[in-house]
Amino acid sequence: MKKQTLVVLALLSAVGLAAAIDPLSISPDQPICRLYGMIQLFGTIVGVLVAAYSGFQLTSSSDNNERNNAKMMLSGVVVGLIIIWIAPLLVKNLVGAGNICGW
Repeated sequence: MKKQTLVVLALLSAVGLAAAIDPLSISPDQPICRLYGMIQLFGTIVGVLVAAYSGFQLTSSSDNNERNNAKMMLSGVVVGLIIIWIAPLLVKNLVGAGNICGW
């Protein structure tokens, strides 16, 4: 069981890394874009790990209180990841700019 859990966590981490924007590919003359890229990368990795933990807790727990806590944690992760990934698109559309930070 421990091996399966570690494999699942490794795969979820790899998915988070593959989906995140590489902050090093952004030019050095845009420090805010690099900072946001790093925040997005680490936020995605942590979000995937917390989602995996709360999913495991949700499926393995028999106590209703623990299951509700896991559901709340999972919903918070989903909302947080949506905010992290939608923010650049909202800023781009609100400002009316063209290509900002490679987005």
